[in-house]
Amino acid sequence: MTLPTALILSLALTEALELPLLYLLGFRGRQLTIALLANVLTNPPVVFLRFIASGVLRVPDWAALLVLETAAVLVEAVVYKKAAGRPRALLDSLAANALSFSAGLAISAFIH
Repeated sequence: MTLPTALILSLALTEALELPLLYLLGFRGRQLTIALLANVLTNPPVVFLRFIASGVLRVPDWAALLVLETAAVLVEAVVYKKAAGRPRALLDSLAANALSFSAGLAISAFIH
């Protein structure tokens, strides 16, 4: 898959899965907009850096994913806490990212 395609599909899948889950977790209105923007902030760099780490630098994929996904969870948790006022920001971020990451793995396994 090309990098531009991966960037588009990953962000689309992330938004399609995480926003409904966050709604179920109590995000409303402005909080959902902030969550969408947090994904726009974190998802493209994660996809790009994974592409560079695994493809160019030959970092094992599991190591790149561990570092990058952990960073995304933490950055989004800070955004949820500071900008959206979420009291369980880390749990919200972890749940949303676990869902989209798991779905991405399943889809990737299915198409490869």
